[in-house]
Amino acid sequence: MSAGIKEMSKVATDSVLNEIRRAHADNRTGILVLTNDAGQRVEVFFREGMIEAASSNLPPHRLGHYLQKQGTLSPRELDNMQTEAQRQNVSIGEAIVRKRLLNQIEVASAVRSQAVELLVYVFSNGFSVESFTGSLRSYYAPARITYPHVLLEHCRSTATPFQAEFNGRIVLADGVDLTAFPWRPDEMYVLSELRHPNTYDGLLNVTGITDANLRKTLGVFAALGVIETMAAQPADDSSAVVKAEFEFEHLIPVVTNAVLNEKLEVAKNNSFTSEQFKNLKVHLSEATSKAPLKVFTISSPDPQDGKSLISANLAFSFAMDPGRRAIIVDCDLRSPSLEKYLGVSSEPGLLQYLGNGHLSPCCYVRRLENLYFMTAGGTAPNPIEILSMHKMRQLVEHLKRYFDTVILDAPPYSPIADARVVTGLSDALIMVLRRGKTTYGSTDRAFKAIDRNKLLGVVFNDVQPMLFHTYYSSNYYHHGGKGYVYSAEDPKVAAKPKHYLGS
Repeated sequence: MSAGIKEMSKVATDSVLNEIRRAHADNRTGILVLTNDAGQRVEVFFREGMIEAASSNLPPHRLGHYLQKQGTLSPRELDNMQTEAQRQNVSIGEAIVRKRLLNQIEVASAVRSQAVELLVYVFSNGFSVESFTGSLRSYYAPARITYPHVLLEHCRSTATPFQAEFNGRIVLADGVDLTAFPWRPDEMYVLSELRHPNTYDGLLNVTGITDANLRKTLGVFAALGVIETMAAQPADDSSAVVKAEFEFEHLIPVVTNAVLNEKLEVAKNNSFTSEQFKNLKVHLSEATSKAPLKVFTISSPDPQDGKSLISANLAFSFAMDPGRRAIIVDCDLRSPSLEKYLGVSSEPGLLQYLGNGHLSPCCYVRRLENLYFMTAGGTAPNPIEILSMHKMRQLVEHLKRYFDTVILDAPPYSPIADARVVTGLSDALIMVLRRGKTTYGSTDRAFKAIDRNKLLGVVFNDVQPMLFHTYYSSNYYHHGGKGYVYSAEDPKVAAKPKHYLGS
């Protein structure tokens, strides 16, 4: 490609980026049309400054292609769903969810992948802005991509590697919101090592990243404007610039495209159920006032008792407290579910952290509003061995230093021993029993297996509120029908816990 053509392409790319930046900054809603000389066309759909979706006349970049790439839809199923979507006059994503071939979160993931890859294609193939038309269109599974996300993907694909010959110091630029970018773990690790100015050779030694990867990563940072360089200071110069230790929350990416499960009542903060989780939080706070308890394992006797739903709602409840830093970690490596409730990607997560030799735990943590979380990162064939690693214990100790409340969503106690390993890492255990589901036999086996010194209490799930004395009006009693959280004394529970949690 000649220098003139390269310059024209750069001008076109800058124009597209500027248009996306303006749409994001001005909270615009509408359709951005992009075209190139080859007759290719891409439409980017905005709602209040966020990219909801992107479409094109390019067959490899149609949504069906991305749905198939996930490996959960066959070509035949996709063809049937396209026909069904036309018949019902709905989007193909909605038709697929109605048929229960995929859930809304999986469809949203495909929509995000499509939008990101289309924009990367736009930046490398000479597209320019044709028009921006104010128009409102709703999407069943929106991508919700921000301008910083687009800019990061662009820089990853085009940035020039950092010049390793530079022998000065590398520092973080002032005034940049690092949480706005969806960093990869290796990128976060380099950023964490730049809390203090460092030389290139120093970063190479401390991170253990290869020369080529470090140069590429720093090149991306330089293109984004999140790092600066300064001349080397003499070895005996005590006035060398040292940046203050920046706070934990100034690095962890904030997720903007989560698809929260409707059962996360606490996130709505306006239901009878959310009030019960607040009551549960108060009971836990009262219990912890007598002993320094930070790490809570939440488990149940059987699968499907609702322990993950309880964990997520309780974590949200703690995260709403002003000044409290709360995190939830999905430790169920056989059947993880946190990503399904939060509506986020499964990676990076716990498995990736435990399988990497040098990256800090914070590199695998993300944030949703005020709630920090670490997903399971997938499933594993040997969960007991993985959860028993010394590195798992180190992770919990690390989180205890940074967080006020750590919730470990453990596997059920029956029929496996994973939960006992997780409980051993915590300060207290909360057991979840589900009305009409948890059997007396499995409850008895679970309570015989637990460490009773750590058993803090029991949460009864799926209990109708009319069974309890409350001061709420009847309007509350019909909210949601089921899924309320309570505790009450049950003489048939094999081992009576120290506390019954709830109202």
